[in-house]
Amino acid sequence: ELSQLYEFRLHRPAITVRNTVSTMVTSMLLAVTAVALITTILAADVPPNFVFILTDDQGWSDNSYNCDNSTGMCAHTPNLDMLSASPHTALFHRFYSAAGVCSPTRASLLTGRTNERSCIHFALRCDQEDPAPTCAMGPGLPHSEFTIADAVKKSTAGNYASIMIGKWHLGDLWNKTGVKGFKWEANPTTAGFDDWLMTEAEASSSMSNCGCFPVDHANPGPKPPSGYSKITPHGDHCVVGGGYASDWCYPCTNYYYPNASSPIGVSPETTKVPGDDSMFIVDRFEQFLQTQVAAKRPFLAHLALHSIHEPHPAMPEYYHMYDHDPDYLGTLTQMDVQIGRIVDLLKSNGVYDNTIIFYTTDNGPHQGAERTDIRFSTSYLRQCKAAITEGGIRVPGMMHAPMLITRNMNITTPATTADFLPTLMDVLQVESDHPTWAMDGISLLPLLKTNGSAPRPKPLVFSWGGLIGIIDNEWKLINKITAGQCDFQEPYASMKDLKGPFLFNLATDYHELHRLNDAEPEQFARLTALYNEFLASVANSQMNETGCGAPAPPAPTPPPSDACTWRSDSGLNGTDMTLFAATTKEQCCGMCKAVSACKAADLNNGHCHLKAEFTPKYHRGSTACVPN
Repeated sequence: ELSQLYEFRLHRPAITVRNTVSTMVTSMLLAVTAVALITTILAADVPPNFVFILTDDQGWSDNSYNCDNSTGMCAHTPNLDMLSASPHTALFHRFYSAAGVCSPTRASLLTGRTNERSCIHFALRCDQEDPAPTCAMGPGLPHSEFTIADAVKKSTAGNYASIMIGKWHLGDLWNKTGVKGFKWEANPTTAGFDDWLMTEAEASSSMSNCGCFPVDHANPGPKPPSGYSKITPHGDHCVVGGGYASDWCYPCTNYYYPNASSPIGVSPETTKVPGDDSMFIVDRFEQFLQTQVAAKRPFLAHLALHSIHEPHPAMPEYYHMYDHDPDYLGTLTQMDVQIGRIVDLLKSNGVYDNTIIFYTTDNGPHQGAERTDIRFSTSYLRQCKAAITEGGIRVPGMMHAPMLITRNMNITTPATTADFLPTLMDVLQVESDHPTWAMDGISLLPLLKTNGSAPRPKPLVFSWGGLIGIIDNEWKLINKITAGQCDFQEPYASMKDLKGPFLFNLATDYHELHRLNDAEPEQFARLTALYNEFLASVANSQMNETGCGAPAPPAPTPPPSDACTWRSDSGLNGTDMTLFAATTKEQCCGMCKAVSACKAADLNNGHCHLKAEFTPKYHRGSTACVPN
């Protein structure tokens, strides 16, 4: 049975809108102000800095600003609360991770594209039970992808420095020839970052590399109550759960950094993480920040925190703050302290006013032994991590920008991790190295101009591990319903036939209870068409953009058509929906007419470029067409 305690959290109004001239004038002034602020940023002597904060497995209500604190099952997160209520923050009430598992979302944040375009189909291998030197992840992030680190390098506003610290999980950090499954090296350097300090995959939220420094103890003491099975008695005052230190530890999970003098190009971190892993990450960020401030360089810092992925033992001082789920909730609080410290460091170093902070997590929460009921972490959104229902993909999300946002904004327009790169590019006014490649994200700046009241202009797309979905504002179509990494919730747990697809209206049914395939045939047909076009576009990206995909069987060629309006010596602006080989304008016209979302196309050098909008430009030798 669904608790009504959580209704007000999910339907918290974005903005009270009244049909008055005053409200309309206010909205227009906000839009004009936003445009002026962007112009001011680009003209300023000090370019904007960017800090990305990505947490791990944090549920939509794994914070006190989204959680019903009367239950006693919520984390204390005063720093996230203050950030969410800041006059410089846009708080997204429908923010989505690109997938319900980590590697796909991490790829999407970097590239602005769905993970499938990079052939990141699922969470890659090599977790904490498989130390990096003996495990290979398989195909990682393709080197050809354009990333947030590449984007800042193209800015004419300043000589940007970039760093990534924390969890990687997008490929093998070095060449592991001879290790089964190794394909190619993929690390933050190949993704465009200047410097980095990373674990290959997840790590403990406390004393993350304690197991890498074993001490031979004859009497390590009793085994602590850790929810993570792979602990061994060979550490030295490690924290693995239960609120106290012991000599039991997790498997070795080292940080690595680039080292040109090393035979493999990287070296393991030799410093033992003494306590809170998030503190360790922020310590290293502080060193980077002070270096760049002294050099008067703008910067990009991507901080990929390990909390609150399992194992998540809380340091004792945070563990003992809670009567219920102390390791889980304590870890969230110790992470929150470090997020507050990031903001304080920006202020104390004089760069807060010109730094944009993006904050979110990689997917919904995981149900482990340390969490009594996963629904406290999702406010009763359906399911959890690894599910394509709301509990697996709707997550916390904020954009904090003192130079762009001058009043607290509650935004209910859907947004996603893929939007971060286009937003950064919009702020810096730079283009991708691959302007014709598909881009799934959108810039969030127009939402700031409209106070988040406008519909999203393009759908959100999801695909990983056999799960596929489309969200177009209030409408959602998914190919199946699964439990994810938690107990299967009713009514689906008792159903024998869970064969999809499933159409839902999230505006009236965010619990995803009412299947509307038959009741809404027009919406079902429309989203099905979007779904099929998305799959075709992904196949095109894998073959013709990143080149990471296997050759697909040729699809039937649509018949040629002359039912188009033609424009000679004209191309089209905008990203290609997809790209086909064509020799005549009639073939190109027929291809556009066969795709419902195609509004125009242009034929150039034997290729037909399908577009979602008609934005002509002069291009000698190209022919544009608009279906009649």
